[in-house]
Amino acid sequence: MVIAVDFDGTIVKNKWPEIGRFRFLAKPVIKWLQKRGHELILFTCRERTLLFKAIEHLKRNNIEFKYHNENTRELILKYGGDCRKISADLYLDDKALFPGWIFVPAIVLWMEWREKREQAKRLRKKGNL
Repeated sequence: MVIAVDFDGTIVKNKWPEIGRFRFLAKPVIKWLQKRGHELILFTCRERTLLFKAIEHLKRNNIEFKYHNENTRELILKYGGDCRKISADLYLDDKALFPGWIFVPAIVLWMEWREKREQAKRLRKKGNL
């Protein structure tokens, strides 16, 4: 699953343009998602120096995102290009309907279960054709 994660207000408390303290459970949930094999995109309004500072702050705290404000290589190949809109299965952002870090694992587990159920349905359907 591709998950786009906002920085200010979501991973850290919003202190724009400074970097706030980590929000409750943000670090362990990010690590949990990565350990489960999900592709995380750092999805932020920060650019240039401010983006670099955010990336460095995360690295100092043993959190690394493979992508920063860009689509994954797989999606770029699939759609034949990279557009400004980040494509993801789930968006974690304090400006959206954000359930809080405590509920993120439950949401992800539910999405994984739903995806596996749909795959099983497709396989059963193929077998019945």
